[in-house]
Amino acid sequence: MRDELTARVWLSADPSRRLRTIAARGGLRPEQILAQLADQVRMDDTGALTVNTFTPR
Repeated sequence: MRDELTARVWLSADPSRRLRTIAARGGLRPEQILAQLADQVRMDDTGALTVNTFTPR
């Protein structure tokens, strides 16, 4: 069984443009980039969320 979460995200203009640009460069949709980003999130010992550098695929 796979856990799933549906979310709505509102971004200001600048981050939204960057996300669309990154997605277009990789031939992906913006929501695919966000899903991959969410897959990479880790919580450290202090409870802070971190994401290591990754290349969207």
